[in-house]
Amino acid sequence: MNYGQRGRELLLDLKRSDWLPPYNEDCVRAVLQEINSHTEELTVLVRASNRIAGGGPTSSSSSAPPPGPAIEDRPSLILHDVSIRRNKRCLLAYHAHRIDKLRSLRWETGMLPPGLKFVLSESEVDYFNEYDKLASRHGLSGPMQMYDWTADQYPPEENLVQVRVVRDGLGKVETEYCGTVELEVGSTHYLPRGDVEHLIRSGALVQLSGEESF
Repeated sequence: MNYGQRGRELLLDLKRSDWLPPYNEDCVRAVLQEINSHTEELTVLVRASNRIAGGGPTSSSSSAPPPGPAIEDRPSLILHDVSIRRNKRCLLAYHAHRIDKLRSLRWETGMLPPGLKFVLSESEVDYFNEYDKLASRHGLSGPMQMYDWTADQYPPEENLVQVRVVRDGLGKVETEYCGTVELEVGSTHYLPRGDVEHLIRSGALVQLSGEESF
């Protein structure tokens, strides 16, 4: 039997596809069945080895290591264990790649085009819908409700800086995402870099490192 072939086919399907190939449920089930088969064979061999070890004569030397699997069984044990691990890696890689594509699609288009649904499993469609709800909810509520989560490729933290006000008389500053902020001497803030870069350069604000306390 050509162990691991079905898992390999899943990854080759991804490689050959421009976006995502249709979800191959039959192949996924075949890989899971192969994992179960290897697990059953491995369990039988381990139990047999344990019975032999437990029923053998007791060694007179307490320092002697306990007997392990019979020499003739060890190649089979290794084969089944490696096959299980390989198949699991293939399944995880297959599904992780597809999930990453769905997340990217959400941020690129904000929707799941009807024409793409046919390549997804029912669970993947459900995942996209739930992920979309979470992204929409966090993008429209809370203190960052004015932030456009789809405007940048990187997380908002990449565009925000921690600053401390060290010059008096700065008054208020209008920011794109945080509204109006009062810049009082000694106060610290977490603000968009583009809105306060000129104040940092002039020395009115001091940028703080991640280790400094507010």
